[in-house]
This record gives sequence, C-alpha cells and structure tokens, in this order.
Amino acid sequence: MKNLNRTKVGNFNIKNAITIEELKEKIDDKQFMDKYFISVENMFIDCNKIILNDRELKLFLNGVMLTKENSDAIYRIYNNNKFIGTGILKAKLLKRDIIL
Repeated sequence: MKNLNRTKVGNFNIKNAITIEELKEKIDDKQFMDKYFISVENMFIDCNKIILNDRELKLFLNGVMLTKENSDAIYRIYNNNKFIGTGILKAKLLKRDIIL
C-alpha cells in the first residue's frame, strides 16, 4: 500500500472538512465556526451522563476513582448542570478521562 486516506472517523467525515486557509480567513466569523466546530460535550452526545455531587466532583478531579453501579462505558460527567468532561467506567470504577 502506497497511500491511505481516512475519509471518516465516527461522526466526522472528510466531506465536512475545511482547510487551514479557510479557518485562518474565517476564524472570527461566529456563523462559520458554529457550522464547522462542535464542542467536546457534543462529541460525546451519544454517551450517557453521570451527575456528580460537589464532594464526588472534588475526588474525581483529583484522580480518585469513584464507585458507580452503571455499565462499563464512556460517560459525560456533570456537576450542577455544568459539563465537566468525560469519565470511563470499568468494573464499577469511574475514572476521569477528559476534563475541561
């Protein structure tokens, strides 16, 4: 194999891609940015969410794994209706993954 072009990863498709030049030209254009960029929260919109109380959040952010009875998966993590990031639950232990 001499050449390989990845055209799709998950929900991302090369048909929706923009060039670096387009980005440089329109970086201050809110409509353009809203059309082509999505938030980290929306990247994981298909994942279920776990809501942490303030005590759990402090532990979670400090790297402590929390016991949760949910199924093994990637979860969106929230506290007080605010998106915190993502966590990975495996064998009933939730550990932090992406923190914003």
